[in-house]
Amino acid sequence: MADEKELTPAEVAANNEKTARELEAQGAQHVTSEADVADTRSALDRLMAGVVEKKPDDPPAGAEPTAEEKAAAEAKAAEEKAAADKIASEREAHLKKSEEFFKDSPGLPPNASPKSAEAFSTVKIRAAQEISAREAKIEELNKQLAEAQEKLKNPVPAEIERELKEHREFRAKLDVDADPKFKEFDKAIANSQEFIYAQLRKSPTVTDKVIEEIKKFGGPENVNMAKLFSTIQDPVMQRLVESKIADIEMVKFNREQAVKTAKDNIGQYVAERQKASTDSVTAHNTATAKHLETFHGQMAWLAEKPVDPKADEAARKSVEDYNKFIAETKQSMAVALKDDSAEMRALMIAGMAQLMLERRVSAADKLENVTLKKENTELKDKLARFKDASVSRLRETAAPSDGKVPKANEATDWNKPTVVALDDIARQVMEERAAKGL
Repeated sequence: MADEKELTPAEVAANNEKTARELEAQGAQHVTSEADVADTRSALDRLMAGVVEKKPDDPPAGAEPTAEEKAAAEAKAAEEKAAADKIASEREAHLKKSEEFFKDSPGLPPNASPKSAEAFSTVKIRAAQEISAREAKIEELNKQLAEAQEKLKNPVPAEIERELKEHREFRAKLDVDADPKFKEFDKAIANSQEFIYAQLRKSPTVTDKVIEEIKKFGGPENVNMAKLFSTIQDPVMQRLVESKIADIEMVKFNREQAVKTAKDNIGQYVAERQKASTDSVTAHNTATAKHLETFHGQMAWLAEKPVDPKADEAARKSVEDYNKFIAETKQSMAVALKDDSAEMRALMIAGMAQLMLERRVSAADKLENVTLKKENTELKDKLARFKDASVSRLRETAAPSDGKVPKANEATDWNKPTVVALDDIARQVMEERAAKGL
């Protein structure tokens, strides 16, 4: 270029020498010189000066550490050593596990480098750690599953079960007040009250309005009857009414005691009610079974027939089918005996109606069968008489069966040729055979 500065021969030689040295240095091992690391060394010196710079709270140089500092240092060293030992022991344990896990897996070749062996061991240890972590997770999940299954055995907590029991007892106590068994006491009280009202009406001073007023207060036992007795002036009536009032009070006391006893022993009361309910069902089924046994005695066809081993195949098959039908029928009867559902009751009622229809149809079929048998017998008798009446007595005579009169014996023709005589005899034999149907 025109504007470039021309170099002198000395500058060109120096530049060429520099380029040659650079080319020679390419690919050769570089040796660091003092100038190359001068900046780095000064930076490290400055960093060291900042780290070791004396702080205001640092102990003076050459001073002995205190007991607390020694204890803290020893504790820290112990913690670091324990942590290091723990890491080493865990590594050793994982290494053993990895050897167990990968004992059958291919390993490195014998001439592998130490770094490859170390890397391979690290991979195996890492895999052992992952497997151990998963096994620990599986063990934890199995433990949680076992706890959940144990809870499922008793899904209701104890406090809820206790509260539920209390609620059931409370409801059972309410049922005691409404138990029909205790209504008998109320019925006795009502009868006594009606007797008292009937006695009071005998007095002309006691009107229906007075009776209604007594009923408003809940009965004569809740009313002061002294003023009414003084008005009635009937000692006999008074004694009767007072005795009945005493009876009412006794019945009320007995009712309260019975209810109180039932509530105090609510568990026994519930058990007795359940037993009574079960017994009622069982008693019903037992009574039904007794009546059914009576009917069994009248149903001889329910007995199975013995199978004769000497009988033919068809006879044995018929008896086996019949016995199978009897067994299925008895099984159905046993199921119906224990089933008190509305569906089973409806089925039995419908079956009874169907049985009544079948009995009606069967009776008609039997009557028709008897009539047909009678007519068949009469027709057979008539046919037999007709056959006997149509038989001719000529069969008992010596007349020929074909009705032809035999020819008279002709005189022997001694001049007849032999051939003609033989033909006549043959023709006669054939005619006789034809007459006899041979």
